[in-house]
Amino acid sequence: MEAEMKPAFVTGGTGLLGSHLIYALISQGVKVRAIYRETSNRDIIKKLIGYYGGRENELLSRLEWVESDIGNLASLTEVMKGSGNVYHCAAVVSFGNKDKDLVIDNNVQGTANVVKACLENKVRKLCHVSSNAALGANDGEVMVNEDHGWDEKGHRSPYGISKYLSEREVWKGMEEGLNAVIVNPTLILGPGDWKRGSVSFFLKIDEGLLFHTNGTNGYVDVNDVARAMIILTDSDIAGERFIVNSENLDYRSFFRMIAKSLKVRGPVIGVPKVLSYPAMFAAHLLETLTGGRSALTKEIVRVAWSQISYDNSKIIKKTGMSFTPVEKTVDVIAAIYLKEKDMTGN
Repeated sequence: MEAEMKPAFVTGGTGLLGSHLIYALISQGVKVRAIYRETSNRDIIKKLIGYYGGRENELLSRLEWVESDIGNLASLTEVMKGSGNVYHCAAVVSFGNKDKDLVIDNNVQGTANVVKACLENKVRKLCHVSSNAALGANDGEVMVNEDHGWDEKGHRSPYGISKYLSEREVWKGMEEGLNAVIVNPTLILGPGDWKRGSVSFFLKIDEGLLFHTNGTNGYVDVNDVARAMIILTDSDIAGERFIVNSENLDYRSFFRMIAKSLKVRGPVIGVPKVLSYPAMFAAHLLETLTGGRSALTKEIVRVAWSQISYDNSKIIKKTGMSFTPVEKTVDVIAAIYLKEKDMTGN
């Protein structure tokens, strides 16, 4: 459990993973100090208690919110004082080229600041949340593991580049004496904002999505990622990175799982990759003319049709942990989605 009962320190605590991590920690009796920005919605923890159970007042009494930002080194260093383990979940997620500078600057400099603050405060250990996007996998590679090297010539999204460079900041910190571990989750599944991220698939399929691509990806339950982070951080394991993945599935199978849980018709039309390019050109033209941001980017097209799988054997061998089957995760999320839909009438 948390070293010497010092509070855990969490960045990105209002996001999908960060909020579930906080819930897991306070459910285990760990005190947590989490940073937030003025615009953040801190009620997410209450929402998770409603989803998963627990005595709200007792759990929330273990959580302290402090206003700060990973972009402000002085503030971050100050509010981190007295912390034990640090969990760095905060990141800007965007695959659009118009957000390239924002994503790279925020994620890389923010991580550099977290590393500096950890070193200054002599924290017990840092758990840095990276991504499978930082592994640099190319289409056609059957199975990717932690030893996979970054290909500078590969087609990379700004987000993938930012996570790769952020990892480098953590490795630099390790060279300076930082005790740290890195996790590389695949596509994280969990209840939250139904209009954003991976769970937006539930809304889209419920609304009658007909199409699917022929790509393959890795999927993992958000609660499994949080559990893996806690296990690794509490252990003596350091100086390593771990893929956190439950199963590798093609999109057709994944979408059909969701449709089955929602009791609706699933996508039935496979879209050839060749048709994505005219659509992407039209989206780019519209983006240029309107000044908006297209939802269809080269990176999204690449991922949607890529045949990439991720090897989770290292973390299983090192920790003995098991993963929730994706179908079970989908069933849980679908039940929450349908309950909220009934409550709101939407």
